[in-house]
Amino acid sequence: MTAPSTLDFLCLGSGTSYGVPMIGCRCPVCRSADPRNQRTRSSAVVTVDAVTLLIDTSTDLRTQALRHGVDRVDAVLYTHTHADHLHGIDDLRSFTLRQRQPLPCYGNAETIRVIRDRYPYIFADPECLLRWSIPRLELRELRGPVSLGGVEVVPVPLLHGRLPIYGFRIGRLAYLTDCSEIPYASWALLEGLHTLVIDGLRPQPHETHFSIAQALEVVARLRPAQAFLTHLTHDVDHGPTEAQLPPGVRLAYDGLRVKVPF
Repeated sequence: MTAPSTLDFLCLGSGTSYGVPMIGCRCPVCRSADPRNQRTRSSAVVTVDAVTLLIDTSTDLRTQALRHGVDRVDAVLYTHTHADHLHGIDDLRSFTLRQRQPLPCYGNAETIRVIRDRYPYIFADPECLLRWSIPRLELRELRGPVSLGGVEVVPVPLLHGRLPIYGFRIGRLAYLTDCSEIPYASWALLEGLHTLVIDGLRPQPHETHFSIAQALEVVARLRPAQAFLTHLTHDVDHGPTEAQLPPGVRLAYDGLRVKVPF
């Protein structure tokens, strides 16, 4: 089997849990005409050859999939179970209906437990007559690296405040959203990156997310060829903020596509 040469990363959503614009807000960013300031909730797609991996099922998944032409998913990788990363799960039924096969979903033990408890209708009798009217999912606990269609996925343990969550490394790409701390043992999993996508919530500090300055400290330590800050609030005006970032660091935006050497 020939090793893949490139990986395609698609940012489906670059926003925080409120999205941008935020309901009822009249701040300059929420009223901005810059399309990069229009941010749906955080989610991403990684494609390697014919394998398509979806990271999180954001509350805006249907809109994101239609907007960016995502019509197939081979597996779902869950970072954690906060609403903005999980509650689009019912939209997976469009994929399982089209593909006519169950969709494997991976996450840590707590993620798997919460999904099963929160969405019992999904895991009803698979022989029911309306079986394709609900998502047909196979929940799989992820404890270490896994090969999905020949693509190795490495879970990267992170802390989101006090909540243990996962980031993911695929080839020379790492996707680390909703994190406020990288545990000591996880740094070794992030060596030799080409592209880093990392939580950079806003300029001000936050208890459960990296601020922009903290994210830049991580970038400086890991020294990837390029980095993108994501999970951005309406405190971040794309153009002026990006102009102040160091070379090689940019802000993510909905629809951003990046090719990464594998």
